[in-house]
Amino acid sequence: MNAQSAIDLTAVITTPENIQFEYRIAGPFRRLPALLLDFAIRVICFLVAFVLLLIVGLSIPFSGSIATMLFLIFWFAIDWFYGLVFESSWNGQTPGKYLTKIRVISIDGRPINGYQATVRNFLRLADFAPMVSLEMFFEDAPAVYMVPTFLVSLICMSITSRFQRLGDIAAGTMVVVNERAWVPNNVKLEDPRIASLSEHIPANFRMSSTLAKVIALYAERRTRIPTARRAELASHLARPLLKQFQFRDDTSPDLLLCALYYREFVTKDAFVDTRVQSLPSPLKREAPVPSSDDSPVQAPISNSLPPILNPSTTESTATANPIPLDRQVL
Repeated sequence: MNAQSAIDLTAVITTPENIQFEYRIAGPFRRLPALLLDFAIRVICFLVAFVLLLIVGLSIPFSGSIATMLFLIFWFAIDWFYGLVFESSWNGQTPGKYLTKIRVISIDGRPINGYQATVRNFLRLADFAPMVSLEMFFEDAPAVYMVPTFLVSLICMSITSRFQRLGDIAAGTMVVVNERAWVPNNVKLEDPRIASLSEHIPANFRMSSTLAKVIALYAERRTRIPTARRAELASHLARPLLKQFQFRDDTSPDLLLCALYYREFVTKDAFVDTRVQSLPSPLKREAPVPSSDDSPVQAPISNSLPPILNPSTTESTATANPIPLDRQVL
């Protein structure tokens, strides 16, 4: 991380496809409200459990030791597994992080996994150290060291460029601001074939946050990328998706990425020409089979001709005078 990134509290991550992502790092003061909210939620859970045990104890007589044991088990489960369960299953967020719009990710930009969530949450007690006694606040209080000072975590955050506490360093994670400013809101996809191809994408396909960000950045910058570089970049991104969707190999990668963007971010044809042009199915199992007669066969969605929205062709020509489908290939 360079000096400017450190001042701007920004982490820059470069993918194998040479695409850079910028994440805004959440500092101690941004993370403190989330910690307090999660603590308040746990306290409420403890109080609810205490009231329920009290009611059950009045209804079904049992010894106080059993009630104490059940309460301690519940306290242990909430205190130690609260953050682990939420962060590993809820995109790196707890309820407190969700309300304050921050989340935990890996230092390479990938979503946090169960192992990382376990490590960073089980080391939380070490980040709270050193503990001080209640006697410092109340004279009659017992000598119980249970008030955290957060000194270890503050020292770790101050010496790391990404404000990582001890648990983050051990787990290889960092806390970032959950912004979606990278989603472009003014991308115009004029080609009417994009909406048609998006209908062939499996309905149960869900993009990860990283893939969605890549698709959004590509759609935003594709018109400023040279044609040769655009084809190469789109091919790297679309090749595994073509196999996953079982599309034909000659399906245009550029058109596929635009179709993914259309499906994920564009609603009600806000930025797309309402004239949807029908395309032959890109599925391999539905590839056209040459017939015995001389009837014409529709051309596939091919890469052999210039891609859509070629910089050398004006947008007005591409939209106002569409090429007949039997001649129109990408």
